[in-house]
Amino acid sequence: MIEEVALPRQFSERVSRERSGGYSHPMNKQMILAAVPALNEEATIAAVLAGIPREIGGHPVDVLVVDDGSNDRTAELARSAGAFVISHGRNMGLGEAFRTMLGFAREGGYHYLATIDADGQFDPGHLPVLAAPVLSGRFDFATASRFADPSLTPRMPRLKRTGNRWVARLVSRLSGISVKDATCGFRFYGPRSLDKVSCLSRFTYTQEVVIDLAMKGMRISEVPLTIKGERASGKSRIAGNLWRYAVLSTEAMYSVAHGHSPWRVYGGPALFLLGLGILMDLFVFAHWLATGKVTPFAGLGIGGLFLITFGILVLLFASVADIGSSNRKLLESLLETETRNRREQSREA
Repeated sequence: MIEEVALPRQFSERVSRERSGGYSHPMNKQMILAAVPALNEEATIAAVLAGIPREIGGHPVDVLVVDDGSNDRTAELARSAGAFVISHGRNMGLGEAFRTMLGFAREGGYHYLATIDADGQFDPGHLPVLAAPVLSGRFDFATASRFADPSLTPRMPRLKRTGNRWVARLVSRLSGISVKDATCGFRFYGPRSLDKVSCLSRFTYTQEVVIDLAMKGMRISEVPLTIKGERASGKSRIAGNLWRYAVLSTEAMYSVAHGHSPWRVYGGPALFLLGLGILMDLFVFAHWLATGKVTPFAGLGIGGLFLITFGILVLLFASVADIGSSNRKLLESLLETETRNRREQSREA
């Protein structure tokens, strides 16, 4: 449930009443939306919002805070800082918060979207540096990196650093590009990536978005920045339980890879099962031709039949998944066109 939704086009009068600070700009200036997901961040939210530039590369900046079910003064402090505030009635997850930010940016006709966490680990003053590769037109999406430059790698627990390395390797393998840091939430989206990006996971979005944009052919830049390795206060809602984080992150990465390339995900295992099953049954058949008996390899022959059956079932599953993937791409194409049209209308308004 969302208690308060203030989309700038649909709820412009309500937004103007709820805002208390100067973020209002004409929409024909190719505006940037700086979006901040927050959960119980009253200790750091004010400083983060105060540090966000009001203009980047000549583009005016609006600020949005998505309060994901906080039970402290996070939303109150965000409003006092003059930001748009959307409050989820309960904790919906970082992935859901990202979809709220994405919907706000698209509905509002924003050209660019920046995301930065509210915990103070990222320096909002680095936003111009992060945005530069995208604003120059060389890239469609930029993500801050803690590990691209070894000299900037922050101090953090060894288990966390190892986990980040393994996640980056898995994302690199699934996406087909080299990624050093796949879990950083400090990012900048250009118009093409803002139109095309999608996210289905409720738990998180960071790895899924990199895979999604890479598979859609977006030009991706990793920008080495100085980032704190630990939060100044509070506990991470994502990495608080490492086992849960690993399971749900893997689930999200599998989901996006499955959605984009079902034959790549299922084709190999299906062919392996079919090939192994056929080899096993050919061996039993050759033994029968030579001896007139299937013993002592009868079990091997039955096992081969099972593997062939499973391989065929996996191929059928891949075919069904491919239909779903085609439907998803069609819907995303329609959404992309609608978002682009809305942006053009906002420029003409």
